[in-house]
Amino acid sequence: MSYMASWYWDKGKFREKNEDSFSLQRVRQKSFFHRNREVALLIVCDGIGGLPEGETASGFVVQQMTEWFYQDGIGLMDGPFWTKRAAGGATDALEWIQEKMERCERAEGICCGATCTLALVRGGRFVLLHIGDSRAYLLGRKERRLTQVHRRDGALARCVGAFVFHYPDVLEGRLRRREMLLLCTDGFCDRLKTGLLKDALFPLKKEPAAIQRRLREIGGFARKQGEQDNQTAVLLWRTGAKRG
Repeated sequence: MSYMASWYWDKGKFREKNEDSFSLQRVRQKSFFHRNREVALLIVCDGIGGLPEGETASGFVVQQMTEWFYQDGIGLMDGPFWTKRAAGGATDALEWIQEKMERCERAEGICCGATCTLALVRGGRFVLLHIGDSRAYLLGRKERRLTQVHRRDGALARCVGAFVFHYPDVLEGRLRRREMLLLCTDGFCDRLKTGLLKDALFPLKKEPAAIQRRLREIGGFARKQGEQDNQTAVLLWRTGAKRG
């Protein structure tokens, strides 16, 4: 089984810097159980705009989690019951990143943080880890939002870095044929009505160029509704029928 993917990343005209970062990795996994199976990592991070170095924080989380994926994550995604092993390993990696950022704050006096929403995908299954107010959606004949928004009184209540570490929300799910897994920052989706993502994306032919154009159109529509934040979206869908 393999996947196809598309992405959208836009600073917009209102912010000096793009404080969003993302990673999209698809690799062939050599396994005792399955030969030449593809696995994937999707991650979006949004630097906290009210704190300094938001782009540094989001970039650091994405870089470290991508390195973890290649060093440890791919191996943890092998064999049965892989979702729990991979989720545990990714949580440990996020906790290590938290400690690293806290040490940097003490040494340099710079307090920064970022949201983090990531998915590990193998075959027809995925495991999702989430901290903050970015979003994950499963799009098919219905639009299903998978993540909760960690806000309190309108302010971000959880992130990686600036606050006390909170363990991520963890969710396991199925990615069925023709369904799409979307990860996006709040700037991409906050002003969209429920169902718009499904209506705009699901009927399209599953071609990366067409999907990317539609993601750009959705981002532009959000801008017309008054959205000024950075926008990031990463989308993955299956191209095979077998489950791994």
